[in-house]
Amino acid sequence: MKSRVKFGLIILFIMAGMMFLSQYVAKEFYDAFILLLMLGAAYEMSKAIGNKYSKPMFPLLAIFIFIGYTAFKFVHEFNAYANSGNGFGGITSYFVVMIAMIIVCFIVNMASAKHSFENVISTLICMIYPLAIMVYFLGLNYFPGATRGLAFDGWYYDPYALTGSFLPNYKPIAIIMTFGCASCTDIMALFVGILFKGPKLAPHISPKKTISGAIGGLFGGVIGAAIIWGLSFTGFMGLSGLNENIWISLALYLSLGLCIAFVTEVGDLIASYIKRFCEIKDYGTLIPGHGGVLDRIDGIMLASMVCYLFITMVVYFS
Repeated sequence: MKSRVKFGLIILFIMAGMMFLSQYVAKEFYDAFILLLMLGAAYEMSKAIGNKYSKPMFPLLAIFIFIGYTAFKFVHEFNAYANSGNGFGGITSYFVVMIAMIIVCFIVNMASAKHSFENVISTLICMIYPLAIMVYFLGLNYFPGATRGLAFDGWYYDPYALTGSFLPNYKPIAIIMTFGCASCTDIMALFVGILFKGPKLAPHISPKKTISGAIGGLFGGVIGAAIIWGLSFTGFMGLSGLNENIWISLALYLSLGLCIAFVTEVGDLIASYIKRFCEIKDYGTLIPGHGGVLDRIDGIMLASMVCYLFITMVVYFS
């Protein structure tokens, strides 16, 4: 338990540092962090799937990650340049690369005597879970945000400074809500589950999870959202409201927090189901007391996707 807490604090420190550098220095710090997570997650899923099927072709997964990111970055930046700062299309280009890599998988399989059709299937599984989901981590970093970091604005983000009208700072909201609410969900689910125990949530998938813990996790996501909404009044890490009306902003924050909490728990169950199917305890041993990369981001992956879709709708209807 001591080791788990110690390394948990180290992880929190690393994530906070990454977010700070991304917000105030260059967004590429965040991108590099996510690319490392993608490589680690792809490797761990390859090993897990390899327990049941022929091993995925990991070199192709690594190539997909970097070409996919290059396409994402190029398309987003090109469209931002062509449309006066409004970038779009990055995620679409990532999925176009994924389709191309699926074709490459078949070509490699047909040209190689070492690989079977099962190698193709297991590689496709890894492309879908986790890599197709993890692209939304990158998407969060490219939402409209402050054009200058707070370090150059007297440590205060003024949402009225650029246009004379309210301008939400979507990028830090999306990133902090995703990681913050997902973490609050996990923490509250753990403590409430230990405190109240009660009936199991899904005993055949994850014997330790309880219904009380799941309910506590939902409250944790909402509480995390409320805290982040409160911090938005301070400009902390570039946070701002999601709407000019304070109460609408609060409703949006709490709704997003609840959505993140729900999918975080669903993502955790999906990861547990895959581990049980592959007959492994943890995806890896990279982090003592915490397992591997996938053991730490299983719920946050889905949270990033839901947060991206939620903020996209807010941007569209604002």
